[in-house]
Formats: sequence, C-alpha cells, structure tokens
Amino acid sequence: MRTLLMLAGLVAATSAGAAAPQVRDGMLVDEHGMTLYIFSGEGTPDAKSCEGDCERNFPPALAAPGDQPSGPLTVTAAQGGGLQWAFEGKPLYRGLMDRKPGDHSGDGLNEVWHSVRPR
Repeated sequence: MRTLLMLAGLVAATSAGAAAPQVRDGMLVDEHGMTLYIFSGEGTPDAKSCEGDCERNFPPALAAPGDQPSGPLTVTAAQGGGLQWAFEGKPLYRGLMDRKPGDHSGDGLNEVWHSVRPR
C-alpha cells in the first residue's frame, strides 16, 4: 500500500509539472517533443474528422491548474473537463498516430488536422 501511494504521488507530481508547449524544429510540441495539432473543421472534432474515436486519436493537450499562458499560448477549458493548452485561441491536441518526436502523421488528416508551425 505504501508503494502504491508513493507511485501515485510521483505520477501526480509528474503530470502537474509538465512543461508548456514549445517550438522545436519549427513545430509546436509537447513536453516530450511530440507534435501538437489544431482542428480547423466546423464545430468540435467528430468521429469522421478523427478517423474514429477523437478522445483516443486526438486527445487534448492538457494543462495543469498552475500553468501560465505566454504570448500566443493560452489555457482554456477542455471539452471533457480540466484545462487545455491553446495556440492563438485554438485548442491543442496530441496525435496518437505519432510514434516518436518529430513525427507529424496527423498533419493534413481529413483536411482538418494541422500541426502548428508558429512564425
């Protein structure tokens, strides 16, 4: 039980301490260097635009309660609850089809998912 509590505390500390999105190789990435995406379709992402389960394929890039906005990066309410990073007012998502930093397999998917390339 003690080990379980210590592990739970470590996981909580790790997720709460996640870094804000940053630019790497011209693309906006998360704390692990994984590409972040915006949805440019009408309304909210749906099964057709996500190739199935949106929550699974394009989960929100969640922000911790104490994360601070900076420049075009803001924090907004996530659709399923909690806080989500946004770029220029557009919510940011992770793409689970990407396997390693630098991948951007979701870029252009169904003409509504785009990696973020700040200028």
